[in-house]
Amino acid sequence: MKEIVIDSSNHDQRFDRFLRKYFKMQPGIALADIYRGIRNREITVNGKKSKEDYRVRNRDVIKIDDAFFEGKDADKKPAVKKSLPIDVNYVKSLILFEDDNWLVFNKPTGISIHPSDNEHKQRSMHDLLRAYIPATGGTFNPSFGYRLDKETSGVLIAGKTYNSLQYINEIIRKREIQKEYLAVVVGRFPRQLSLHKPLKKIFSTKFQRGKTVVSDIEDEEGKESTTHCEVRKIFQHPILGPISLVKVHIETGRMHQIRVHLADAGFPVLGDMLYGHPRINRLLLEQVKLKHIFLHCWKYSFWDLFSENPVAFEAAIPVHFDLILKK
Repeated sequence: MKEIVIDSSNHDQRFDRFLRKYFKMQPGIALADIYRGIRNREITVNGKKSKEDYRVRNRDVIKIDDAFFEGKDADKKPAVKKSLPIDVNYVKSLILFEDDNWLVFNKPTGISIHPSDNEHKQRSMHDLLRAYIPATGGTFNPSFGYRLDKETSGVLIAGKTYNSLQYINEIIRKREIQKEYLAVVVGRFPRQLSLHKPLKKIFSTKFQRGKTVVSDIEDEEGKESTTHCEVRKIFQHPILGPISLVKVHIETGRMHQIRVHLADAGFPVLGDMLYGHPRINRLLLEQVKLKHIFLHCWKYSFWDLFSENPVAFEAAIPVHFDLILKK
């Protein structure tokens, strides 16, 4: 039996995320093993079965039963991965704002927040953050307060202190943050449109990855999701046909929420290979010669507890937006 006592540096983390970090250096234990261990009561909190999204508290006691380790190579060491050289000046060129508490990036499209096993040769935003602020080896290192999809560009905020990271996590949970996106979608978008359909995550055997789908209201796995949209301009592209520039405000932050809601409404995001329009995407790639998704986190606004002022961070739209909208 292994016993872990939660301290203040891990307070208020999701149970499953804490375990993922705890087992990070043991590649013989997969994510599926962790979830199975939680379901089978092999990993408990304060002697009781807990849900994956339980938020661990200071002095909680996590117990890992010996049965959890049976049949797993827990002593397997992680492979040493060659780190790609990172130009710190390039990292600095992505920074929109920095003070003692916040580090705000304009994330490029096509780069993941965290490295994955099948992308270890590609740089992640985590790699760029560590190149700019090296890890200290202590219990806290500056980290991003939320995720953007690999394909999505725009405002990405890291907390430089434990308190600022906890604060942004808290205001996101309480929905005290304003998140605005810009998207180019297929079709002639109506003046305004609000979407309220619940969403749930599934595993796609076709794409061999997680994806999000609209669920029935009666489905207990479906989570409340709200997306508000307002058209900015409608264009007639010579190859792609009618496309629209849309401003999107989300009240919730489900995985792929904007992409799924817009696709379900009949206006898929241009360049979205997972949820988008296959024929239009093929034209975009083969004739327009662009392979990006047209979704950009444009603006993040919230009350800054530390400066005691409202703050708003904006990221200029990427070049590929200009290229498609000026055709």
